[in-house]
Amino acid sequence: MSEAVLVLDMTRDSVAPEARAVEMRRAIVPKTAEFLAWARRTGRPVVFVCSARRKTDRWFLKHWELANEIWQPGQAPIPELFDAQKDTIVHKRRYSGFFGSDLDLTLRELGVDSLLLAGWSTSLAVATTAVDAWQLGYPTTVVSDLTIAHAWGGHSVEENQKWSLEFITAMAKSRLANSAELMT
Repeated sequence: MSEAVLVLDMTRDSVAPEARAVEMRRAIVPKTAEFLAWARRTGRPVVFVCSARRKTDRWFLKHWELANEIWQPGQAPIPELFDAQKDTIVHKRRYSGFFGSDLDLTLRELGVDSLLLAGWSTSLAVATTAVDAWQLGYPTTVVSDLTIAHAWGGHSVEENQKWSLEFITAMAKSRLANSAELMT
């Protein structure tokens, strides 16, 4: 079985001062870098799945701000995490990494049949990508200490994180594990 790491929306814009939960996001960057180094050492492909927003995207702009604008510096992966010689980037237009992108084709070309998911938001990108992965036949493991939810809907980051991980486990049949468990 060949396993890849999907790094969801860990872009420069996502750790900009005005980003949601930015302190929590920045706090897990070093641990994420360590995990990705382990993945590369053990032969796991690392695929950065980055939002690619456009100024013409009326649906998205109705609900959120314009961040991760395609081909702009903020849309690129966080530099401390990205290895340009080894890693792959896939652009996505909506929350799921699979919806309207070439992620499935990219994974098949890499010979991947299972996924480790890290990144944010747990309740949006991670959850929808996990559900779509399950529907496409990819077993997933969510690296729970390398994901963060948004505070929204009147709930805190912690409440949404807990709910999101429960949802992903139930609906996408995902396994939950922390990075230390996986690196042993």
